[in-house]
Amino acid sequence: MKGNHQAFSTIEYKARLQRVQAEMRRRDIPLLLLHSPENIYYLSGYQTSGYFAYQALIVTEAEEPTLLVRFLERGNVDEYAWVSHDETWREGDDVIARTVEVIQSVANGCRSIGIERSCWFLTVEVAEGLARLLPNVRFVDASQLVDRIRLIKSEAEVRYIRQAADITEHQIRVAVDAAHHGATEAELAAATLHAGILAGGEYTGLPCHFMSGYRYNVCHGAWTSKVISRGELILVEIYSSVERYHATQIRTICVGAPAPEHLETARLVTEAQDRALAAMRPGASSRDIDAMVRHALRKIRGEYYNRSGYSTGIGFPPRTAEWETLDFNEQTDWELQEGMVFHMLALAQGFGVSETVVVTTRGIERLTHSNPRALLAADT
Repeated sequence: MKGNHQAFSTIEYKARLQRVQAEMRRRDIPLLLLHSPENIYYLSGYQTSGYFAYQALIVTEAEEPTLLVRFLERGNVDEYAWVSHDETWREGDDVIARTVEVIQSVANGCRSIGIERSCWFLTVEVAEGLARLLPNVRFVDASQLVDRIRLIKSEAEVRYIRQAADITEHQIRVAVDAAHHGATEAELAAATLHAGILAGGEYTGLPCHFMSGYRYNVCHGAWTSKVISRGELILVEIYSSVERYHATQIRTICVGAPAPEHLETARLVTEAQDRALAAMRPGASSRDIDAMVRHALRKIRGEYYNRSGYSTGIGFPPRTAEWETLDFNEQTDWELQEGMVFHMLALAQGFGVSETVVVTTRGIERLTHSNPRALLAADT
């Protein structure tokens, strides 16, 4: 079977499945029950914005996994998925009982099932119901099993992220053109989102952020009717998505002539991140990379609690990335690997800058590569 709008080749999907199955064997997990929309999409190609309704993917040693979706969403299987094994539930059905029926149909007598305990879409009700209906089964935590396999991106995945990055950078330029004294954050957002959709962008895992003036400290602030005044900084964080793969860029716009202190902050923040980006390569320490940003910004910000980067890729609302799988902080340390894709960021005193990058054999490639990294001036 091939979906009408299948994002990747069936060969690539099967290769992903084989990597997951190999990890299942290593952990002695004969059946994996997935509820994360990102992981369901990664292995099957199936997607819908209606994932508020129950859905699951059952993975065994079989060549294909089995989807369980709402009957009204069945058309999305034919549209997007490569798998031919799918089951449905209808309004009024007990979805927990249906899940057990499907599990028993593909692996009757299975004594151990891996579940994503950290997944937002595996509710307490479902987990307890499965345990009640399968009293002889041992449930083991398989959180992050698929997520960690997703960290290394294929050339095809990077290609989608690169397309999303081009759209993101185009939207940043539109935001700069739309910014002027007397404009509102909402007007910037309208111009930017309009441009992104026309350029081929899909709905994103988070709304794009527009924070002007004092609203710099409103973390992840969506646009408002606030009027932008001459001399204010506008922090703009743009997400774009192509085939659910996201790229992000942060830029800072100044309406009118920037104050000297703004220029100095922009220089210090940008130079700190430049050093970190230059040090990124396979085998590099994430903690060392983070320290290059964190220690420099603490000299001008006092304290820096934010992560300085995180893994990015597939996203469904309410997230655009894989930050819960890998991020750059001072508590944990891990090694960068070729094929990992990150959103790297640095912010202080109203100014912020970020890039989406992929780790290559000798360093990184900036996927968001064309927009200047300095403070961007808008016409007044």
